[in-house]
Amino acid sequence: MLKILPLMIIGLFLLSACETQKQNIPVNGATTESTEPVNNTNSTNETKVTIILKPITVFTPRKENLTMYVLDIEGNAVIFQNRNKAILVDSGLENDSSKVLKAIRDLGIEQLDYIFATNIQPKNIGGMPYLILRTDPKNIVENGIPSSYNAYKEYKELYNETIMIKNDQTFNLGDFAVRVLVGYDDGTGFSTNLDDNSLVIKVTYGNVNFLLMSDCSLDCEEKIKNDGVSAEVIKISNSCDATSLTFLQRVNPTLAIVSGKHDDFCPNVINRFNNLDIPVFMTTNKGDIFITTDGLDSKIDWNVEGWEWQY
Repeated sequence: MLKILPLMIIGLFLLSACETQKQNIPVNGATTESTEPVNNTNSTNETKVTIILKPITVFTPRKENLTMYVLDIEGNAVIFQNRNKAILVDSGLENDSSKVLKAIRDLGIEQLDYIFATNIQPKNIGGMPYLILRTDPKNIVENGIPSSYNAYKEYKELYNETIMIKNDQTFNLGDFAVRVLVGYDDGTGFSTNLDDNSLVIKVTYGNVNFLLMSDCSLDCEEKIKNDGVSAEVIKISNSCDATSLTFLQRVNPTLAIVSGKHDDFCPNVINRFNNLDIPVFMTTNKGDIFITTDGLDSKIDWNVEGWEWQY
């Protein structure tokens, strides 16, 4: 599949409490008033890139396309929305649940079609009880491993009929599909390392693919690497025990995202991305990150820190 040709450029919008006038935002050497759109055309590898900049103040649904919302929280939570379908991948820590719910409501979502609990650790399932009570999800998908965490016990009491993934499985949601990849379906069963029992989520919309690795580490990567992992966007953990060079080359992404609060990024992993000229964006310093795609190779929309960059 052809990869997305344009390079991704990220913009950072800073406001100062002591300023009384609007700031100019530089775009490739040019400046513009922050309230006006900017059109700037560059040539990169003979492909022209047009940038349109406009302010965004709240989450707004973009139902005609597929949008991925990566939330800037302590744990992990990602929303995918297209038309009247919406899923949540992980629910963050318990303390994150109110922000996750606000994002869901701001997108006009009353009920989630699916919640995918990719791992039974608190950063992935901490907000489940709160969100189950308030979003009444139609389905919850998990790996089926029991946990002693209070959040796990509470959400299982609230929602006992979960879908337990035993092997790779695909869920169709209208115009997009969610494929769940697991490393424990090779006959050896669950790993003693909880990270390697993670559900890896691949979302496909048209020609654009998003791969969410959860906490899948080296052994997990080895087991799923032949399961069609190629993707334009990859969301990774901050672990030095994951995202090997050979696996990254198989995915061959255009860009990568890291969520959660991290003091620093694993230097070995960041070097791999740098060597392959793949930009990495972290919610730690970019805030909430949104990607909207029409499913074609030629267009992806970015929303970062209240500003939209369209390519």
